[in-house]
Amino acid sequence: MNKADLIKSLQRDRLARVELRQKITSSDSQVNTQTSMPSMTQMIGNLTSSIVNNVASVASGNPLTSSDEEAKRRLSICNGCEFFNSQQQRCGKCGCKMAVKTYLRAEKCPVGKW
Repeated sequence: MNKADLIKSLQRDRLARVELRQKITSSDSQVNTQTSMPSMTQMIGNLTSSIVNNVASVASGNPLTSSDEEAKRRLSICNGCEFFNSQQQRCGKCGCKMAVKTYLRAEKCPVGKW
């Protein structure tokens, strides 16, 4: 391969990388739009409510956690939900980490799916 052919090949490779980077960036922005989280203020409020609800439930004599089967059932519903962010394993409505929330007996789905 001569010098001119090598330069052309490198230019084509660079152009291909730029186009790929643009596609990835465009795709990432679409994913982030679809799975955006609530504001930090809202998530702090949700966490506060969750703590209060779980403490009240335990104080009433209920167990803190649900069974493994119930947690798996809940999480499988989340996995099929349009609000579920599978990359972060979080709910896009409440912002909660679903691996934790599905195990807490007193918790509920923010859109009523479980």
